[in-house]
Amino acid sequence: MTTSSVWDDPDLRVGGEFIKFENIGDTIAGTINAVRAHRFDDGSVAPQILLTTDDGEERTVTAGQVRLKAELATQRPEPGDHVTITFTEVEKRTGGKTLKHFSVQVTRGGKPAAPAPAPAAPAAAAAASVIDPAAAAAALANLTPEQKAALGL
Repeated sequence: MTTSSVWDDPDLRVGGEFIKFENIGDTIAGTINAVRAHRFDDGSVAPQILLTTDDGEERTVTAGQVRLKAELATQRPEPGDHVTITFTEVEKRTGGKTLKHFSVQVTRGGKPAAPAPAPAAPAAAAAASVIDPAAAAAALANLTPEQKAALGL
């Protein structure tokens, strides 16, 4: 029988150094150890992810930025999932404010899969993209006068 300690509670764990997304292109990737709610001093709540990076370091990401919080809520990563978060752009807003945008990729249950090679275009699809002039002329000949007028013919 395995007993767990209060120290195993994700709410009590410290996830290492906090990640700051300061420059466009800043990226963190790793396997999620825990997802919890972080309450700020003003009472607002944001998701906080404790993860082990791909190079083995423990880090904490607090999703206080509205676009990051929204993207994480959409994808709903869980412990054991692999996540990659990239700061992609800064949108200028009225009043001198800015809005940070993020790309979030989640792979369920572990390490990301190697990117699949781009599929080759099937020969039939390539052949279908070539228009047969005789077939086109026959199709145009079968149009009603109204259809020809609508097409400007």
